[in-house]
Amino acid sequence: MTEFYDPAAYDGRAQGVPGDVEFFLGQAKRAHAEGHPVLELACGTGRVSIPIARAGVTVVGLDRSAAMLARAAEKAAGLENVRWVEGDMRDFDLPERFGLVFVPYRSFQHLMTIDDQLACLRSVHRHLVPGGRLAIDIFNPDIVQIGQWLTTKRGGLQRRRSDEDYESPGEGAGARAWESREYRTAEQEVRSTFLDETVDEDGAVVSRRYRDLKLRYIYRYEMEHLLVRAGFEIEALYGDCYAVPFSDTSPEQVWVAVKPAG
Repeated sequence: MTEFYDPAAYDGRAQGVPGDVEFFLGQAKRAHAEGHPVLELACGTGRVSIPIARAGVTVVGLDRSAAMLARAAEKAAGLENVRWVEGDMRDFDLPERFGLVFVPYRSFQHLMTIDDQLACLRSVHRHLVPGGRLAIDIFNPDIVQIGQWLTTKRGGLQRRRSDEDYESPGEGAGARAWESREYRTAEQEVRSTFLDETVDEDGAVVSRRYRDLKLRYIYRYEMEHLLVRAGFEIEALYGDCYAVPFSDTSPEQVWVAVKPAG
């Protein structure tokens, strides 16, 4: 079993959601214009933080994985306005105070308990300047998909994305990506197994990798309740990273919340 967050392959797999780099860049420029640095939690290899730093914003990226941060530092060579910190997003203590803290691409959903979720949000609240913002993306639970995986798709595999959208650097002529999911509705957990196949020019499988991932899914009013409990006011909820209004069929919950100035 391959580590899901293997920095050697992460950049090819972690494509984010459509428009997310641009969305968080816009939020970061807003904080920068107000004279404040920004913080990304669970920054990985810098997919979002590095474009923000290249735009002239001062950025701190925090992640638990030293290997991921080392890869981020390599990619950010020459940038003097970005700093990488090894730490836990549930409990961190940095000297700066930020105009924006952001958590892209569903990383908040690695927190599997309410205590951990609130600990993270309260740590964020402590590190924001009055009037500073939290921007966070989580997926919107799809009850149709959940029902299918509990019934007709149970125990099966489905194609994860088209071959042309999937990268497997340095291996073979192409790749196929498959996924199986197990939903545990009482715990609001989804456990995914990913199968990555590398194929040669004749379509024969050269190698297979299996990876496991566990996330907690969060409903709209549950997330709102967590944010308010942690001391935030809700500024906006979007249904994707293009700032489309949230609706029944939205794929994402993209939250912007504010630390009150008073």
